[in-house]
Amino acid sequence: MVSKLTKLLGRLSLSRHFTWASTLAITALAALLRFLNLANPPELVFDETYYVKDAYTLGLYGSERVWPENANPDFEAGNLEVYTTDPSYVVHPPLGKWIIWLGLNLFGADSSFSWRFSTALLGTLAIPLIILIARQLTKSPLFSAIAGLLLAIEGQSIVLARTAILDGILTFFVLLSLFFLIKAIEFQRKRILSGFLGITISPWLIAMGIALGMAGGVKWSAAYFLATYGLLTFIFDWQVRARSGHPRSGALWQGFVNAFVLILSALATYLSSWSGWILNQDSWGRRPGENWLVSLVSYHRQILDFHTGLSKDHPYQASALEWLLNLRPTAFYFQEVGECFGSEECVVAITAMPNLVVWFGGLLAMIWLIRNRLRSIQAQIVVASFLAAWLPWLLIPERTTFQFYAVVISPLFVLALTLALQHYLRRSHLLGNREFREKRITGLIVLATAVAIFYLPLWTGLAVPYPLWRMQLFLPFWI
Repeated sequence: MVSKLTKLLGRLSLSRHFTWASTLAITALAALLRFLNLANPPELVFDETYYVKDAYTLGLYGSERVWPENANPDFEAGNLEVYTTDPSYVVHPPLGKWIIWLGLNLFGADSSFSWRFSTALLGTLAIPLIILIARQLTKSPLFSAIAGLLLAIEGQSIVLARTAILDGILTFFVLLSLFFLIKAIEFQRKRILSGFLGITISPWLIAMGIALGMAGGVKWSAAYFLATYGLLTFIFDWQVRARSGHPRSGALWQGFVNAFVLILSALATYLSSWSGWILNQDSWGRRPGENWLVSLVSYHRQILDFHTGLSKDHPYQASALEWLLNLRPTAFYFQEVGECFGSEECVVAITAMPNLVVWFGGLLAMIWLIRNRLRSIQAQIVVASFLAAWLPWLLIPERTTFQFYAVVISPLFVLALTLALQHYLRRSHLLGNREFREKRITGLIVLATAVAIFYLPLWTGLAVPYPLWRMQLFLPFWI
């Protein structure tokens, strides 16, 4: 069966229509996995209790309002007007909640489907986006499709796309900025190789700044990507000039211009996400008679103090080191239910469990890239992106963090695994003939798909017998 599937994939990849057809098919699969049963559970799960209700009042007033502690049952029942008119102190920028509000506005805030619509949509759109990124990195229609498929069936990505919290939204904008980074690097490379050594302002660089500003408007951790991607544009400009025999001093001036353009476009985009707060005099932290910018800077200092001082214990907290080994996946929801599939003891559970084949395969591939392929520009981009997503959290071990923060790492592991598989197929002649290697790659994809089928109820909140749920979480520290 694996042999036949391998031959079929090989023939299909040679078709001139393969890229479009595979992208549409894989995106449709991703949409099914992200929208199927989206309204279940009808309760607010995990941090949805903050972001959905904040999104509702944000849409009404332009800034968040205070909700009573016991507001969830009323809100879930459709009794929405239980908030107070007092401004609320929140510790994340508004853009992610504005995006959640789009779903509330389209389908009504009394619908649990509407709470999660926007995150599910962005989670689906991340699939054609990673296919585009993988196509830029691999120059292969087949391996770009493999990258899209692996992300489509990746568990953390599915769960965070089906949950109205910020990390899935952040991941989409980080991926968007990664795509623009690759285009900006290629734009500058072509200019230098054509003999033009003057200062340029790449439209792709501006687009990257806007995307990173939007990512920052969701969560501040986007700042790590802003610094990393800005540095990469300088490094690659320097390398191209050096390899083509041009003076490298020009890279310094271009680097200053790139930094200015990138920071300006990102900052302008970020500030625009606060427009609702700026335009409302009764927003939290707005001081009467004080310039809005002074108040906003003061507010940001308080947010920074909160994040740097957050060290509250939580039963599902996990350090950045634990993320890599999936030692403490975050349980978002658990409810005992009645009979299902002939079993009298059933549960509905949602856990941000990664696809174990994709996750650990991606981890090993990332280690291989770091050890063996850092001379490759493709590997440098993927590894630097991973370090921007992971290393800063490793440096603050006292900060309370969770496994689902690593959802932004999931597509980077997919890209690393895709690059490793491509290298294995094309260059590892000592590891068997090409047909044998094709079968192994196909077998890995089949295994990842089987794991996805096994964990699908845990990712989508489908009722299963209690023994099956225990089999899914077979390690005691996963529960």
